[in-house]
Amino acid sequence: MNIAYVTADDPHNLKSWSGLSFYIAESLKPYGAKIHYLGPLESEVSPTLELRRRFWRLFGKQVLEDREPSIVRGRGRQVMEKLKAMKVDLILATHTELLAEFESDLPIVYWSDSNFDCMLDAYPYFQNLNPCVIRRGHDYERRALERADLVFYACDWARDAAIKAYGVDPEKVKVIPFGANIQCDRTAADVDQLIAARPKDRCNLLFLGKVWARKGGDTAVTVAEELNKSGLPTTLTLIGSQPPEGKVLPSFVRKTGFINKSDPAGLKQFNNLIAQSHFLILPSRAEAFGIVFCEAASFGVPSLATRIGGIPTAVRDGGNGRTFPLEAPATDYADFIRQQFANYSNYEALARSAFREFETRLNWGVSGATAIGHLRAMLAKRKA
Repeated sequence: MNIAYVTADDPHNLKSWSGLSFYIAESLKPYGAKIHYLGPLESEVSPTLELRRRFWRLFGKQVLEDREPSIVRGRGRQVMEKLKAMKVDLILATHTELLAEFESDLPIVYWSDSNFDCMLDAYPYFQNLNPCVIRRGHDYERRALERADLVFYACDWARDAAIKAYGVDPEKVKVIPFGANIQCDRTAADVDQLIAARPKDRCNLLFLGKVWARKGGDTAVTVAEELNKSGLPTTLTLIGSQPPEGKVLPSFVRKTGFINKSDPAGLKQFNNLIAQSHFLILPSRAEAFGIVFCEAASFGVPSLATRIGGIPTAVRDGGNGRTFPLEAPATDYADFIRQQFANYSNYEALARSAFREFETRLNWGVSGATAIGHLRAMLAKRKA
């Protein structure tokens, strides 16, 4: 199967889209897919973009560059030009706006974690958009989804929004969770040893997220504070987090800063910090999926998170963690953790279950096999 793979960013750069552009393509290769990379694509910016950005800023509104007509049309032209030298069976794109202005007789498939409707007002850069951007964004999304032969979403949240907001045929929308963006050759026995090595008389919490406010950094600190006050010694480790300038963190918070996982020493440090943690805590205010939940599960580390966006697909209650309502106070998280420590065998069972979730659905091997199955069925149906 020859696949024209369309990404705006560099699909070989692990920093692109949190590594997803790379891992999506890699997940398909073991199952016979030959990937023809069409990214990165250039952004053909209109000379009037900056003027319009300044104009809308006067009204407290913003533009969304990826939905700019000049950029959307330009990317469509680039893809058509690159396809001339290729013989492929289908086109796979990571985002609908890449092919919103594009014509081809080839089957078109999208694989993403969101769409315009579900992202609108959820993430900071999708808030306070000017009315022209909103109208155009919905139009691009609708047209792209109507022309698609298949749409893969990482979560139920995006699937439901596509069906409700854009009237997409439910038969062509499939939920395929992303996998962990780290190598894992751990066995259940290995994970049992990791679980057994964690202390039973103190709690190690891990917060993984660059964007402090959106990821719920303040809530994570308050949860750790509640636990310490209640008599359960707790340490909160921050990886890659940037608290607001001037914010004084309590002594029980450890800040590691950025860890380069491309460096062997950095990767070892990253893996050790996850493996030693009892819980990953990420009380996000907006989250399309959350690759870190998959990574935590690969070490048998349960996740504690909010019940918003795509998180309920990534974190199953009782499976690989527990989700809480967005408005839940820090005491709810702390109460749950204390209950787990009070009956530690329950915690150990949850940790083992987290690894099973990784093995059965939160790894790229499963994701790639599922996607290839749908792609083959779609191609066979078109030929019939």
